[in-house]
Amino acid sequence: MSEENVKTDNLSMEQHLDEIETLIAKLEDRNVSIEDSFAYYKAGMEHIAACNSLMDAVEKKVQALNEQGDLVDFQEV
Repeated sequence: MSEENVKTDNLSMEQHLDEIETLIAKLEDRNVSIEDSFAYYKAGMEHIAACNSLMDAVEKKVQALNEQGDLVDFQEV
């Protein structure tokens, strides 16, 4: 695997998770080199960071109904 940055822009959460699963399968291969293992790990961490960013963005958009039936911004518990 080359040492290039993972292109995480414009991927959906599901696509990131699919990529992570693929990388895990590659890491589980007993014949993978230590250099490739590190590259797969790094790529996986980049996908996880992108997933976290997507989740943060969604969390900020979530709204809840208050007791009066009005929409209010989501607040962390």
